[in-house]
Amino acid sequence: MVEKRHSTIIVVPHAHGRVYKLHLSPRALKAMVVLAAALVLLSVISLAASGSFLRQRAAYRSLARENRELKRANERLAETVAQVQARLGQFEQRTKALAIAAGVGDLLVPPAGGGRGAVGSGGPLERLQSGPEELLSRQEILDRQLATVEQRLSEQVLLLAHTPTIAPVVGVITDGFGPRIDPITGRPAYHEGLDISAAYGTPVCCPADGVVVVAERENGLGKCLKVNHGYGYTTVFGHLDRFLVKEGDRVKRGQVIAKVGMSGRATGPHLHYEVWRDGEKKNPLHFILDAY
Repeated sequence: MVEKRHSTIIVVPHAHGRVYKLHLSPRALKAMVVLAAALVLLSVISLAASGSFLRQRAAYRSLARENRELKRANERLAETVAQVQARLGQFEQRTKALAIAAGVGDLLVPPAGGGRGAVGSGGPLERLQSGPEELLSRQEILDRQLATVEQRLSEQVLLLAHTPTIAPVVGVITDGFGPRIDPITGRPAYHEGLDISAAYGTPVCCPADGVVVVAERENGLGKCLKVNHGYGYTTVFGHLDRFLVKEGDRVKRGQVIAKVGMSGRATGPHLHYEVWRDGEKKNPLHFILDAY
């Protein structure tokens, strides 16, 4: 008979301890080797799975941290959007009030904006219902409205600056605009301005911005000044003692342009004052805001 081969494993715990012998048949040895290989393979797989789990856990923690940061950022953005919306609302109300004052309230376009929803409260997948697009659109509309209001207000400021609204001299009105008895001829006549009695040499002020177009002596009015204010307005000053400006000079409202006299057909020192609008003589009292 063929003697079966066995493998012996000797285990010596320490130098003077008992020796243990383990006899293994070839089949048992093979089984043990296979088992050991399987254990090694399972250990490698376990280590790999453990490493993957740790990486996933780290990624999860990173995502959770990022989500918390995005949530806080979203909350801050919500506060900012709410503040911007409130400010835009205030500007829109002020623009509307200015537009009404400027007479262009009907030209304003109502702000877009039906959907002013709340800002999201979660992570990166949430969308702002009232985002930058709506705010930019409202800002553009507001810019156009303000430009319209500013243009109209600028036009009104220019018109007001060139409208003869202050009295050229302070004194006593001796003759008004309209029918009267001529003090020289004693006959009925039509007076085309105001006669304001004042002391000889009293300063005469320009009632609005403009350009001197006439500075000469005329029949009846004696030394006469005419100022073109633009926007259809012209003023006339007669019976002056002397001029303090010349033709072509630009003058400002309130600037002294002459002195009261009694040149021409006059019975005493006074200023003859006329206001022309679009070529027609108007009652100067309808324009003077600071006197009489």
